[in-house]
Amino acid sequence: MAEERLIDDDKDRKYKIIKNADGEDELVIDDTPEEEEAEELGFEVPELDSDDEEAAIMTPEQLAAREKMREEEEAKRREKLNEIAAHATALLEEKKYDDAGYVLDGAEDLGDDGEIYALKLRTVTRDFTDFSKTEEGEEAVNGVKNFTVKETVEKLGFAIPALKVKAEELKKEVEALAEENEEKKSERRVIFRKKRNVSAIFFAATALPLIVFAALAIYFGTHLTAVKDGANIPLFITFVSLAGAFFLATVFTAKSLWKNANNLKLNEKNSATKLGRKLEEERAELNLIESISEIFVKNDIS
Repeated sequence: MAEERLIDDDKDRKYKIIKNADGEDELVIDDTPEEEEAEELGFEVPELDSDDEEAAIMTPEQLAAREKMREEEEAKRREKLNEIAAHATALLEEKKYDDAGYVLDGAEDLGDDGEIYALKLRTVTRDFTDFSKTEEGEEAVNGVKNFTVKETVEKLGFAIPALKVKAEELKKEVEALAEENEEKKSERRVIFRKKRNVSAIFFAATALPLIVFAALAIYFGTHLTAVKDGANIPLFITFVSLAGAFFLATVFTAKSLWKNANNLKLNEKNSATKLGRKLEEERAELNLIESISEIFVKNDIS
């Protein structure tokens, strides 16, 4: 029992085995003071990108310094973006859309930012009342979709009722314009196709004789001395003259055929007529409105 109490009393002590004078193993108490743990460094080593070759040769101190510099740069960027956003917002409240757009252009070199894209969308559409700048509008929409958080999108929610009304109006206009445009195309298609077919006939009527007379001229031209009395010479001159005349006629009919065929091709393009261009413009505006509406659907905002 005494032995058990001794072991129990010394249970928190450390022991080690040493060789005694007789060369035998002996268990003794290890009173060696413990070394104090090394003080931790005052910085954290940032996580490294697997493609960051520069970081592979940097010390922990250099990595920490670089990370701190990046944080400072990001803070400056964020401060500048906030200033631009605040200035543009104030101008939008005064409905100075062109001035707001000019201010927002100053953020182009500061990287992507959701709030800036949201303000650009308001600027380009003049607070969702004008959708004629479709390319700029789609660019702003894509920026909002990719970089804007829900809280910022919610600030644009005031536009939802107006978007729905405008979308319905444009759908009706586009349907009416599309129907009228197709009717006009059909009328012109009949005329242009008829002209093309007629010009194709005239082209064939001149091209085929040209080939025949040219072949005969070549034949008699290579056989001028085949007949002793020189009878092939007049024939050669005759066929060369005819080939020349039909060549000029073929050039004329080819131009006419190309023109009528091109008119038939252009007739199918909406960009070739005023009515077609108007249709495409309104379709583009409708697509922009639908793209904007998708932003709210994506963020469950109604």
